[in-house]
Amino acid sequence: MTITELAQHIIDELSPLLGPGEATSVSRLVLEDVFGYRRGSHPRRLNQDEQIMAWATINRLKAGEPVQYVTGIADFYGLQLKVTPAVLIPRPETEELVEWILEENVAGTQVQCLDIGTGSGCIPLALKHKRPSWACTGVDVSTDALDVARANAEKLSLEVDFQEMDVLQPATHNLQLATCNLQPATCNLLISNPPYIPPSERAVMSPSTLAHEPELALFVPEEDPLLFYRHIAELGTELLTKGGHVYLETNEFNNEDVVGLLKSSGYADVERRKDLQGKWRMVRGRRA
Repeated sequence: MTITELAQHIIDELSPLLGPGEATSVSRLVLEDVFGYRRGSHPRRLNQDEQIMAWATINRLKAGEPVQYVTGIADFYGLQLKVTPAVLIPRPETEELVEWILEENVAGTQVQCLDIGTGSGCIPLALKHKRPSWACTGVDVSTDALDVARANAEKLSLEVDFQEMDVLQPATHNLQLATCNLQPATCNLLISNPPYIPPSERAVMSPSTLAHEPELALFVPEEDPLLFYRHIAELGTELLTKGGHVYLETNEFNNEDVVGLLKSSGYADVERRKDLQGKWRMVRGRRA
């Protein structure tokens, strides 16, 4: 089997499941990230081990496993990140949140930023890549996720500090923040794409996401969908400098509620933005 034949076979097998366009995109990612083949290169024949790998890859994709978990790689804001089922696959909407942050915080400024629920580390790594002078920290409750984030930082040669922290345990915050070398009123940017999906929304979610991505990073209690936002807002009043900002990614269905929460928590200049799909997905507020 040649690379060209493999590409067409992946498209043929996945088109009934994903549609021709998405199947073609998946085929390209597999060829690039699993077999090291770039478009325009001379087509080569797969060796026996590669053919075995090809069939195993196709079977995983047909079973609904996300291509990023199959290849172990996800692209995010110009970076190639390692991903495993311990972390969410970075989404385009999160790239838009990063873009908003960079737009409002110019290069050359000295900034201390903290990303809560960092997962793969995509947000602080992208910020550090674009703003090398910034001091970036990412925290997560999952030690497996932190292992992935640290591996990404090492692979990309980006100096981001990743530490374990449970934002839902305020009694331990001071100790945890000290471990991260963060003191009260020293942080310029507090960022988070926290869990925000109530279980009742499972019916509208992708079966692939439900089957393969970590529930810890997805779901909140049905009766308290703003759980994480409330704790993050409270932490921000302690941690942010005067004039420091909090940037949040939200569920499209509770974006306005997050705006109200920040305002009631004393944040000023609260603004929300839509993503490129026209959904309200981002909120920013300033510590007055």
